[in-house]
Amino acid sequence: MGLRRRSREKTLQILYSLEFNKDMTVDEAVKTYVTYFNISSLKQNEKNETAVNNEAPSSEEESVFITYLLNTVKNNINEIERLIEEAAINWRIERIALIERNILRMSVAELIDENNGVPFKATINEAIDIAKKFGSKESSSFVNGIINKVADIIDIKSKKL
Repeated sequence: MGLRRRSREKTLQILYSLEFNKDMTVDEAVKTYVTYFNISSLKQNEKNETAVNNEAPSSEEESVFITYLLNTVKNNINEIERLIEEAAINWRIERIALIERNILRMSVAELIDENNGVPFKATINEAIDIAKKFGSKESSSFVNGIINKVADIIDIKSKKL
């Protein structure tokens, strides 16, 4: 599994946990996740250097990408949810299942950041694969349809190839 995929999956799990801990900051949520799962690849020592472990070469990059995604979702949540609701005709954000809702939030966050360098097709493919892994059998189709519609709404297909 690639670094970005692993990062997106961990981001999804943290976003999911934030659904039940709405007062937590991103940093607190990451710390809780790292502590609970005892993930040394995201822990940092007092000198703010990445801890040495089996995943050391990518751990800092993974941590940076997770933090980037979480902060992008948090800082743009109103715009992200507006786009999701516009794309999901007759669906309010609260009616979308938690897993799918957070996959969509994370993916739309990537789409609206024109400077992240992630091709929109990669974002969509990753969202579909993560939905297959964590969601129901219908999740991937639902996520695919909504993200493609959001991509059309923001006209990202002509901007990111």
